[in-house]
Amino acid sequence: MRTNDLNVIEHRLLELAYTTDARITAPVLAYFAPCSIEDAEKVLDNLTARDRIAMEIDDNGGVYYEIADRQKLKPRPERPEPREHSTALTRLHDMPLAIRAGREASPTLAAAFSLFIPGAGQLYAGRAAAAILWFLAVTAGYALILPGLVLHLFCIVSAASSAHRLNSSVARMRLAAG
Repeated sequence: MRTNDLNVIEHRLLELAYTTDARITAPVLAYFAPCSIEDAEKVLDNLTARDRIAMEIDDNGGVYYEIADRQKLKPRPERPEPREHSTALTRLHDMPLAIRAGREASPTLAAAFSLFIPGAGQLYAGRAAAAILWFLAVTAGYALILPGLVLHLFCIVSAASSAHRLNSSVARMRLAAG
């Protein structure tokens, strides 16, 4: 889409200058912006008048522009357009390992694991930090017997809940990918 906004053309000039080794001329800027050659010349002449860039003439009479201390930079990666169902939770690097693997967990099996070893069900569901915390809390609670039993029951319920959350996250990931 062509533009005649001089600020947009100037921005594209900076992008051209710092991401390519191309010799800067009005036709090159017009192609890169995209804009008319006249608008490209206006931007280049304006920047030359303000001593931001220097106009040079080569041996063949061609006009080109130099930017002091010009160095090629890596272009910023373009951010992909978010999908309709994409959220921070479904971005790959934000996901627990179990979700990235795309596997589901059985809530019954998670509860059974936590029945025998507090926190094992959370570990099975991919929540290592929660597994360690549950193990420490239930173990400490067993020093007083009754709190340990109560905490152990909550640990079992939490393990099943963790498995349910894992399954719904995997389902959301598959929906977003498909």
